[in-house]
Amino acid sequence: MRFALAWFFCCLAVPATADPFKAAGRIENESGGGCSASLVRPDVIVTAAHCVKEDDGVGYTFRLGSDVDADPIRVQRVVVHPHYTSFQNQRLLRLRFDIAVAQLATPVDPATAVPFDIGPEAEAGEGLFLASWRGMSRTRPRTRRCVVIDGAIPVVVTLGCIVQGGESGGPVLRLKEDGVELVAVINSRAQQGGRSVAVAANARSRIQPLLDMLNDPS
Repeated sequence: MRFALAWFFCCLAVPATADPFKAAGRIENESGGGCSASLVRPDVIVTAAHCVKEDDGVGYTFRLGSDVDADPIRVQRVVVHPHYTSFQNQRLLRLRFDIAVAQLATPVDPATAVPFDIGPEAEAGEGLFLASWRGMSRTRPRTRRCVVIDGAIPVVVTLGCIVQGGESGGPVLRLKEDGVELVAVINSRAQQGGRSVAVAANARSRIQPLLDMLNDPS
């Protein structure tokens, strides 16, 4: 076995700070389904590509986990990573690019939630935090600590946590003394060494090209 079993279920207590996960939220569609998501700019969220369809005026809304009773914010544009679309029949390659951004019709007030900074890539053995939803829960996000493990799929982040429906798109976060960094975005579950693991796309190498596409009016 390539890593210790103790690495898998690292659900330690979340640090007692003033809600470091405020920018975590949920993207919902008109049919009632949805995925996890998070703010990377006041008017831009990131989620998994398989959770959305690229289009203008699509029927998606965003709801902050720290303000679940507030009215959801309409999504006005979605941009899916182009490589996710191009690798239709190559699942392992698609996992690397299973990421998308969506522009909100109304920016989120910084007093309500500050977007996550995008931090350096994850390192094996590092303890990161996942903030996500399961199913259609209207409660605050489920948060737990997950350890990065040496995964079998290259160029993705593998985490020793079990994920279920609704958690795709959830932010994988690094908590620092001076803030929170977005490190990766959950997009799949897998089996490794007979155990369930979570798979995520790297944030630093994937999100900026999507933001550039979102800013390009053409």
